[in-house]
Formats: sequence, C-alpha cells, structure tokens
Amino acid sequence: MKRKIFGIATLSERGQIVIPQEAREEFNLKPGDKLIIMSFGPKAGLMIIKAEELLEIFSEISKDLSEIEKFISILKEGKKDEGD
Repeated sequence: MKRKIFGIATLSERGQIVIPQEAREEFNLKPGDKLIIMSFGPKAGLMIIKAEELLEIFSEISKDLSEIEKFISILKEGKKDEGD
C-alpha cells in the first residue's frame, strides 16, 4: 500500500480525535474496535493499528522467528567485522 494522507484531525479538549471517514472505510474501522496507539521514538509521530491486525502480524513474525534470529546474528557479526 502506498502512503496516503487521509486528512487532518483536531485534538479535542478531552484528547479525542475523529478518524476521517475515508480512513475508517479503507481500514474497516467500526465503533468498538480496539486500536493500539504507538510511536517509534520521540517526535516521530503516532501510529494507529487495529489490535487484531497487530496480533496477526506478531503471529506471522513468530512463525519465522528462528529465521529472523539467524539474520540478526549475521548482521551483528558483520558489524563486529567492520569494527576491526
């Protein structure tokens, strides 16, 4: 999926925002859906993802965890070699 700007939301005095209709429709967001709000560091902005989608992503990642660990190990070894 390409990056897409859905509009501008204004934070209310109660700390609430309205997710634009087009975004709600595209991501099938319904009243009562649980959304996880997270960031990737200070001032990096916020990311909103449906809780069930995040669980599905983690489930898929965990299936390949041993393969991912192998790649991380290779990357770490490569960095050690660069430091020599």
